[in-house]
Amino acid sequence: MNTWNSIEWLPLCTGLAVVGLILSWFTWRRKGARSAIKGVAWSLLPIALYLTGAIELVGRLGSAIVQFASSFVFSPKTWAGVALLILIVLILMTFGGLPLLSRKKRRARKKELKQQSVAGSAPTAAGTPTRAVAQVGAGKPAKQAKPAKGGAADDDGLDADVAEILRRHGIN
Repeated sequence: MNTWNSIEWLPLCTGLAVVGLILSWFTWRRKGARSAIKGVAWSLLPIALYLTGAIELVGRLGSAIVQFASSFVFSPKTWAGVALLILIVLILMTFGGLPLLSRKKRRARKKELKQQSVAGSAPTAAGTPTRAVAQVGAGKPAKQAKPAKGGAADDDGLDADVAEILRRHGIN
């Protein structure tokens, strides 16, 4: 017969609840009502588990955890498995084998490329992309356009206001 089925749960749960309620009373005297009410709630939990029939489930769950932990601690085979798991995680983190991380990196690269392509193909008022904007998007400084020999500077077809703004920012 299983040990958990042979335990008389009602006296055990009642005893735990009574001890918890006594400790809650002392807590009320020392720390106030708020802490004591939390203690009362925790104290009534064993009775609620007994009345719902979940106390045996909690007992079996606790037994399984203790059995797993005791076999875990004293087993060289289990420790070899833990060492292998740690090695796997280190390898995956080092070489980018975790799918979530590589997806995030790919998404960031796509977003960056999209921003560069949008910045590189920004049309001007005439509808053609400017050489200065494309070069700024690529991270290279723009070259200064020299005026024609006639003395009139056309600044690659830009109107005077845009040319002035570009000149102030060092983009010629």
